[in-house]
Amino acid sequence: MLNVENRTGVPETKTSGLDTLEYCLDKDHFLSYTKDISYRYNSKGFRDTEWPVDMSDVIWCVGDSFTVGIGQPYEETWPYLLGKTLGKRCINLGEDGCSNDTMALRIKEICKLHSPKLIVVMWSYLARRRVNGDNTSHDKKDFGVDKDLANFLKNYETVNSLPTNIINLLIPFAFENIEMLKTKYSNLICFAQLDYARDHNHFDVKTSKGVVQLIERRIKKFDNSSK
Repeated sequence: MLNVENRTGVPETKTSGLDTLEYCLDKDHFLSYTKDISYRYNSKGFRDTEWPVDMSDVIWCVGDSFTVGIGQPYEETWPYLLGKTLGKRCINLGEDGCSNDTMALRIKEICKLHSPKLIVVMWSYLARRRVNGDNTSHDKKDFGVDKDLANFLKNYETVNSLPTNIINLLIPFAFENIEMLKTKYSNLICFAQLDYARDHNHFDVKTSKGVVQLIERRIKKFDNSSK
């Protein structure tokens, strides 16, 4: 699970996914975006530098294309900014279109292989599923808001029962009843999208910085509770 096969060995590109003039959600915004963007993937298929040999004190960042940083310069993605802020190596395990099912499997694998001290997961759209080993927009055999919520909560509870510190975030617009989730699950951080990346769907650096601040606050709670 700790690789993305279809990204392994992909050469550097200037566009990816929705971050193209053809598929972006606002062509004027795309054409007026001035920051340089390139997509480089490591030997495991993630938009990250090669992983260090010593993984004993890294922070694992798991998510979908919002964690990849589609439409953003690599240096403005939230895992990169988090590492810069904390002075720690943050491993970017973002995958385009990643389902919460896959994220949960990936987090379990991290715990099995690396005994992590901290995992930050930015959960994706609740309708997404892992079907026959692939990430899909939804499971045709298991469709509907109630089942989407039940599937998400299964993954959420599984991950948060693991023997490590978990920080949970949810991408903007992932579920229609965010207030219910926030009320019922106080450890789930829901945040507003403050700006738009080049593709005019994903968030840009202002939101990335806000996410980092939210994660910092949660880390301080962990530190204070352990004293």
